Amino acid sequence: MAEKRQLELYLLRFLPHVLRDDFVTVGVLLLESDGGFAEVRVTRDWRMLQCVAPDVELEWFEMVEREIRGRLGSLRRREELMELMSERFGTMIDVAPTKAVLTEDPAKEMEVLASMYLVPMERRERLQQRTGRVAIVSTMQEAFTNAGVLELMQRDLDVVQYTGQGDPFRIDFGFRLGSVVKMFHAVSVAANVDQALALAYRYSRVEAGMRREQLQASLTAVVDQEMALQEEKTRFAIRMLEQTSVRVRTVEEIAEIAGEVRRELRA
Repeated sequence: MAEKRQLELYLLRFLPHVLRDDFVTVGVLLLESDGGFAEVRVTRDWRMLQCVAPDVELEWFEMVEREIRGRLGSLRRREELMELMSERFGTMIDVAPTKAVLTEDPAKEMEVLASMYLVPMERRERLQQRTGRVAIVSTMQEAFTNAGVLELMQRDLDVVQYTGQGDPFRIDFGFRLGSVVKMFHAVSVAANVDQALALAYRYSRVEAGMRREQLQASLTAVVDQEMALQEEKTRFAIRMLEQTSVRVRTVEEIAEIAGEVRRELRA
């Protein structure tokens, strides 16, 4: 087995509106601290960029990639990358917090990361059109497939031994690492807050039951897009989940979630 190599992943985020928190991930940078591997990719999906910033010259993003590529040999730390971004591009390009990547093949890993984060416009449009729990499950499955981990995960986990005989409930995705059972379940709080409340009730029993078996339960609820979570009833449902130790993340984060699962299962 080849030795795993430690690298750092940097996501480059375009900020179309300086005073707002929204952004678009436009670049992926993967660096090995000792200089053994360095690569950058910037999106070529110009239609996406035109949608969020119609006045920005598309050649500008090509210039961003050239600038970074020209400095790949000297970039080693996030601070150096941020300094370059600030000097050359002001407040328009931000660098997300560093993510550690452990892999045997950095070049192959780069291809996977680029496919996960630099999403074509057609797929973004499909994701935005999807609503409801079934749609969230479909998006999760697509992301896990793209990350190459779906076949390593269990589907429709049966938890009836913890919730009670006759309960038809199943958790969408999960896997076990040692004594930790990590689970992921789609919940459309925008469609029906009862989904979240029922999950919160069940999960408290699942967690207690697994604890008796010397297992540590971890559940992430993947909910609707951020823009659909503004009503008070949906925020209440999310609070109920969080109070029962359920981690809540939105469907926009599914590529990042899939990447985290991939790193854990491939470690």
